[in-house]
Amino acid sequence: GSVVINRNEVCTNQGCLSCIPKDDISSLFFYYIMSVSQKYFDMLGTGTTFNEISANVFKNVHLPVPPLSEQQSIAFYLDVKTEKIDKMIAKAEKKIEYLDELKQSLITRAVIRGLNPNAPLKDSGMKWIGEIPEHWKIMPFKYYGKLCKGLTFSKADLTATGVPVISYGQIHSKENKSVRFFEEGIRFIPKELAKNGDSALVKQGDFIFADTSEDLEGCGNCVYNDTTNPIYAGYHTIIYKTRERDCKYLAYLFRSNVWRSQIRCRVSGIKVYSITQGIMSQVNILLPPMSEQKEISTYLDTKCSKIDHIIATQKKKIAYLQELKQSLITNVVTGKIKVS
Repeated sequence: GSVVINRNEVCTNQGCLSCIPKDDISSLFFYYIMSVSQKYFDMLGTGTTFNEISANVFKNVHLPVPPLSEQQSIAFYLDVKTEKIDKMIAKAEKKIEYLDELKQSLITRAVIRGLNPNAPLKDSGMKWIGEIPEHWKIMPFKYYGKLCKGLTFSKADLTATGVPVISYGQIHSKENKSVRFFEEGIRFIPKELAKNGDSALVKQGDFIFADTSEDLEGCGNCVYNDTTNPIYAGYHTIIYKTRERDCKYLAYLFRSNVWRSQIRCRVSGIKVYSITQGIMSQVNILLPPMSEQKEISTYLDTKCSKIDHIIATQKKKIAYLQELKQSLITNVVTGKIKVS
């Protein structure tokens, strides 16, 4: 049921249905009435792995069609009204983009330079870091923890109850903040699939990394278990079992683009990027003393929480505006709101 109105001459493939309005139909009116009919089209779709609407089914769809002059009036009215709403949505999206950049900047500054602006610095000898506080250490990733593979099973093995697991799909979820336990990402598998899978058990202080990503940005995405709840790493995952139980600082370090640049420059792939244990074992981590690690993670918890609250408010605003836009279009194209 997704629809766009074409502004240029293009070719479409077999996954599209091209609709060419007749002379007594306004293209813009047709677009608006189609854009609010998605649920209806979804009901008409058939298929197993995905829904599909055939041309024959589509041809028999009935839609309300007023006279051409009314269609044109409706289209003009909606153009004006929806443009205002779209501008408000774009403004909110721009604000979210700025807040995300601000949060990334705060995280990067704190995990690379610490909280003391007067701390003596030294050259790290590594391009991705630059200068770091004199008393901080650089350590190979593999020396601070152990790398393991997640359980082997398929999506079809998931059940309503059983052994809790987190797989790569949940790790890449936008709801995953990477610095606290991602409870919403938990899925379940039968107990027998976890038999003899102790190496895939993730305890407090451990991380679960996705071993594939559809884009460079997602390379390095992980889940941090900051609770005492043990959970299994699922399919397409790499486990990082750390020395300490409190690794919140590392969780923030792993979120920074400067740290992830070590992974991004080593991955390869066409449709997806592969993140192997070999790649992970080549990267380095930056380690302040444990007392500073805790100060940094507490500071970032407070700062990021405030930013996340503002972002959540803007997302609610966008959702409201999108609903308002859909409601407006529906009421106008079905004649519930009179357009002069």
